[in-house]
Amino acid sequence: MAKKRGRVRAWILLLVWVALTVVALTVPVRHPPRIVQRGLDKAIHTGLFTVMGVLGQAATPWATLVLTAPIAFGVEWMQKKLPSGRTYEEVDLIANLLGLALGVVCYELSIRLR
Repeated sequence: MAKKRGRVRAWILLLVWVALTVVALTVPVRHPPRIVQRGLDKAIHTGLFTVMGVLGQAATPWATLVLTAPIAFGVEWMQKKLPSGRTYEEVDLIANLLGLALGVVCYELSIRLR
């Protein structure tokens, strides 16, 4: 019962994190902050998707592949298609996918080290 409750909690956290990430990465901007222009945005992408990878693995292992990987692509596609002042960059997509992979590895290591 406790394991099921933990998975439900992980799903809720995952869905909330996905929503916050999508909003954060697609909200219209006129001028990106100067610090983001210096490349910090790649670290932000990686960090956001690392958390998503951890939560996806906690919810259920297939969630990372089936749910979060398409979101990594979808966010970049939305930045390309929507008139939001944001730009599509393949490097951002790589940072997204790297973050997911890092999240999966972190989660799996934490389980094995328990």
